[in-house]
Amino acid sequence: MLRLKFEEVQRTLEQVLYTRNCPPEHARKVSYEMARNSLEGTYTHGINRFPRLIRNIDEGIVNVEAKPVLINRFGAIANYDGQLGLGITNAWFCMEQAMALAKEYGIGLVALRNTNHWQRAATYGYQACAQGMAAICFTNTIPNMPTWGAVDARIGNNPVMIAFPREKGDVVVDLAMSQFSYGALELARLEGRAMPFVAGYDEKGELTRDPAAVLKSRRLLPAGYWKGAALSIVLDLLAAGLALGKTTAAIGRLAGDEHGVSQVFFVIDLYKIAPREEVERIADDAVRDLLASQPIDQKGRIVYPGQRSKEIREQNLKLGIPVDERIWAQITAYLK
Repeated sequence: MLRLKFEEVQRTLEQVLYTRNCPPEHARKVSYEMARNSLEGTYTHGINRFPRLIRNIDEGIVNVEAKPVLINRFGAIANYDGQLGLGITNAWFCMEQAMALAKEYGIGLVALRNTNHWQRAATYGYQACAQGMAAICFTNTIPNMPTWGAVDARIGNNPVMIAFPREKGDVVVDLAMSQFSYGALELARLEGRAMPFVAGYDEKGELTRDPAAVLKSRRLLPAGYWKGAALSIVLDLLAAGLALGKTTAAIGRLAGDEHGVSQVFFVIDLYKIAPREEVERIADDAVRDLLASQPIDQKGRIVYPGQRSKEIREQNLKLGIPVDERIWAQITAYLK
């Protein structure tokens, strides 16, 4: 395992994007955020996923020059067409628009169609928290998970992100509607380890912790069983309906890798109606009580959502980002 400085990683990713004729402002943003994802511990949607992004650009399903185009707006609600642009730059733009609406109306909602993978959902939560705003964002995906009681994959693991700003540490939840994301399974397979809990079914229909078996069967286990499946379905309908975009079913009928997804960015400027100091007091009291929980294991540790990300960032800034040699070799080969 290599340990690389953040600046080296970002610079390398940026240079690779230039070989694909990516505009400088897009190359800088995408390289920064994907390097930051790994810096803060989301390795599955950072450096590890970069070769897939390059492959998608080469296949023509990611347009590096595209920018979102407004479809319609009514009051605090708007929708855009992403024109198959880079997922990160499209999502960042739409979160900026949602925050602008929230500053005007107290809340802002922007839906986005015809876009690509936004990589780490938490990115856009931190974007809102930096402006003192709360956010809820979600996306649909290609069909990659069976609904509860089914064998074949017809729903997506449709990630959702909820972020709450807090001076002592933002509270950010970023989760897929499957027990484990495909990225988490791929990382575990790469590292040769089993999942800590049952992740899905093998080809014989038996529950398993083996990531390779679940990746082969494509039978992810919904988070919360039928609850995760139900949430996946309603998030899909909301995203596609608000964006006038594609549902998971429609995305599955497209040729090639996942593209053309629908996303929603919902922002709340909560300080419009609640004094900041009161909100901080309420949040701090809740977090303090949570952290006082008694761990099951005496060596265990209770954390709030988002706490580990901050700690991993500090460690990786000091020691360097851990990078699999095989992945890094793929990335640097693009420059030869």
